[in-house]
Amino acid sequence: MAALLPTEGQLRFHDRNVAEEPEDDGPWCDLVIVSALMVQREDFHHLIRKAVAMGKKVAVGGPYPTSVPGHALESGAHSLILDGGELTVPAFLAALETGAGNGMFQASEKPDVSLSPRPRFDLLQRDAYLMMAVQSPAAARSTASSAASSASTAKPRTKENHQILAELQTLHDLGWRGSICMVDDNFIGNQHNVKRLLNDLIPWMREHRCPFNLLTEASVDLVAEQPQLLEKWPRPASSASSSASRRPTRTVWSSPASSRTPAIPLRRPAARATRRES
Repeated sequence: MAALLPTEGQLRFHDRNVAEEPEDDGPWCDLVIVSALMVQREDFHHLIRKAVAMGKKVAVGGPYPTSVPGHALESGAHSLILDGGELTVPAFLAALETGAGNGMFQASEKPDVSLSPRPRFDLLQRDAYLMMAVQSPAAARSTASSAASSASTAKPRTKENHQILAELQTLHDLGWRGSICMVDDNFIGNQHNVKRLLNDLIPWMREHRCPFNLLTEASVDLVAEQPQLLEKWPRPASSASSSASRRPTRTVWSSPASSRTPAIPLRRPAARATRRES
């Protein structure tokens, strides 16, 4: 969302999983924007009430208020920026310019993520994270799913290759080295586009000396039906690496934690952005 906000004025971003916002944020800002998942609802309502008590305008967005908008209104939020931010944030900003920023801003269709701006990775306290995330498909389920599940299959929406490579380049230029998770729901939701992406992504990784460890989430038919997608990846050059590569790897998902942890927990307090006009 930060990339959709105007470049004039000043912006502070706080991921409250990493660190709470400083006390001077309250007097400093003109507008508080809060985004949250359902699991973050307690912290979400705390932030709304805190900002309202300080006399600040509060706008909210994200999966939780989109699913249950009435809850945010009950806590005192002035503006609800729901659904795809690429469509509703500009509408909110236009209304804000005319003094009519209060209310609910919704979209009747999904945004075209090929037009999504590059995320503001520069605002993150990157050394506090175990991994970064780059979004390729937007909530895509497999186009090869069975007829029994076809009724719930969403139309895959993917970014263009140049967008994804630009995001990787931005993280590279910011000095990030380590893991990057390629999200959203199913990396192979659109298998044609994934093959197209790998044709550009693999040369980019080689040219940059493989600076990232790439992870993703994919449906189980990846190995059974699309072995060529795995075979595209370059094999380790050294014998030591080759030996290590034959050992099985696994990813372990933990249940949500009950407290904050320093890097990418599964239960996170709400993220908060504050904005001040120049």
